[in-house]
Amino acid sequence: MKYILAITTLAAIAAGACNKDITVKGQSDINTINACEKFQGDIVIDGVDGLGALSIDNVEEVTGDIVIQNMYDLQTVSLGQLTKAGSFKVLNNTKVYKVDIPNLKTVGDFQIITNPNLKELTYKNMTSVDNFQIITSYVSTIGAFTASKVKNIEVLSNLQLSQLDFHNVKETTGYINIANNGKNANVTFSSLTTVGGNVSFADATVLDISKLSSIADDFSLYTNSFKNLTIGALSDAQ
Repeated sequence: MKYILAITTLAAIAAGACNKDITVKGQSDINTINACEKFQGDIVIDGVDGLGALSIDNVEEVTGDIVIQNMYDLQTVSLGQLTKAGSFKVLNNTKVYKVDIPNLKTVGDFQIITNPNLKELTYKNMTSVDNFQIITSYVSTIGAFTASKVKNIEVLSNLQLSQLDFHNVKETTGYINIANNGKNANVTFSSLTTVGGNVSFADATVLDISKLSSIADDFSLYTNSFKNLTIGALSDAQ
């Protein structure tokens, strides 16, 4: 089996299949991608009928975007060896209940949006990310987030998610928007000092922004239920 994979990998490299954008039409395209350890291009999987499970478990790095969207039969997604991607987007997939990316550490845009049946989102230690968005899912936990500086963070309408731990984040160059998540939501930004855009927190029972000192734009708190809130020596906000 190892020899077959090696031959397939060499054939894919020789044909330049690892160095160009691909729009997946079926399993043969997935096999082509799986022959690459580093894929230099975009991978788009959009509206492919009859695909219930997506496994791309040989690829370690994708220099472009990974987009999985409008998949109405798809239930599970696995990219078990992926450590780095230009972006990772799972958008508008009605039946997906599991997304497994346990080794992803570095990514540009991380967007998990409108996957209403998604219960399992597995990542362990995201160390570098620009835009982080989880919107409209059924997840009850999110993975470790160790990036200290990001662009935007948006976590909305995840009604089973009650622990939102971003205690390693010290700065955002853009906005933070947290709202309409699980009952008794506990939101932690205990190291956050600087936000380069808007800040909005809603529907939280506990909120820790005890070191926040600078906000470049609007600061909004609404429909929260906490009784006490400590904010750092806030010098700039609108």
